[in-house]
Amino acid sequence: MADARPALVFLCQRLPYPPIKGERITSFNLLRHLTRHYRVFVGTFIDDRADRLEVAKLRAMVEGLHVDEIAKPWAYARAFPRWVMGEPISFALFRSSRLDRWLDEVEARDKPVAIVTHSSNISAYAVDKFARDGGAQPRRFLHFADVDSEKFVAYAGRSSGLSKWIFASEARRVRREERRLTAGADAVAFVSDEEADLFRSVLLEHRDRVVTLPNGVDTETFDPERRSDPPFQGQGAAFAFTGAMDYLPNIDAVTWFANEVFPSIRQVLPGAQFLIVGSKPTAEVRKLGGLPGVLVTGRVPSVAAYLAHAQVAVAPLRIARGIQNKVLEAMAMAMPTVVSSGALTGIRARSGEHLVCAETPQEWVAACVKLVRDRDEAARLGQAARKLVLDEYTWEAQFARLDAFLR
Repeated sequence: MADARPALVFLCQRLPYPPIKGERITSFNLLRHLTRHYRVFVGTFIDDRADRLEVAKLRAMVEGLHVDEIAKPWAYARAFPRWVMGEPISFALFRSSRLDRWLDEVEARDKPVAIVTHSSNISAYAVDKFARDGGAQPRRFLHFADVDSEKFVAYAGRSSGLSKWIFASEARRVRREERRLTAGADAVAFVSDEEADLFRSVLLEHRDRVVTLPNGVDTETFDPERRSDPPFQGQGAAFAFTGAMDYLPNIDAVTWFANEVFPSIRQVLPGAQFLIVGSKPTAEVRKLGGLPGVLVTGRVPSVAAYLAHAQVAVAPLRIARGIQNKVLEAMAMAMPTVVSSGALTGIRARSGEHLVCAETPQEWVAACVKLVRDRDEAARLGQAARKLVLDEYTWEAQFARLDAFLR
């Protein structure tokens, strides 16, 4: 019997499988939800050879799949002419004539009723294509997640010389594209009310198209009752940071913590470990592994296993956009968690009730040491955090908003 479900196109900048880091966690859960109601055609990219092994698993989940590859540094050479013409480099990297042709085929054959994207830099395909002559137009739901132009503003503020100019230029170009894409969309979503309000403040029109679609947590995977063998060795207290380690805000966070906070923790807690858990660590991050007590893991099969066997989760982000999955996952694991104020943005958790917020190195040291020594307090915060996630941050609760829009 033919599948009577309508067709839908889903576009994301990275292969949405396996769900092992921030953007993939969101895109995977979004895709998994959409496949329950639609015949989903996925267009995406890979920039890591290890991801080639995952393509077949993703293909089995969807109606159709097109995967392009971004081979650095050659991808930058191909994107350079578009950058010279004024396009943001972060958008130009995802331009593909092969993806263009595949989308034309899907449009002609399957007439998708909606186009859903995840990330602004791939959303141009949704706005610039699928312009039917007559007949119903597909709904265009662009999930920007964060205000990317503001991220480049922050990068510029922490840079100097040529890097500062490049980031400032990228911020202006991305903002221009964000405005253009919003004009061509039916709705543009962000992961928190704070990000949505920030984006409305930089728009010149179409503010009514901006909505909030928060992140959720897979509370079955991130469940403190699930048992696993310890994935690391050591008897001292372990402090865990999770995230993609080629992402500048994460690099900045672990570098700052490893140099400004962790040495003082080890003076009080000899044998303490700082676990930097995440894929593709840069040379700067790998170098941190030479510091006493610091372990850089690279890509791991299970982030939850590291959280399960650590004592405290830390998120010392000084550059932060949107909701931090790493914080929600630690909370779901009933972990005592210490965060910066930026990492807490968009999460309805309160310092002292669900986790601890710290800013200065001294505050970080005091909070981390106390949570190791006072296990009753650590357990109280962890249990309250887990309850908050179960009450408010399941994926199904968040996607109910998307279902209503697409209907």
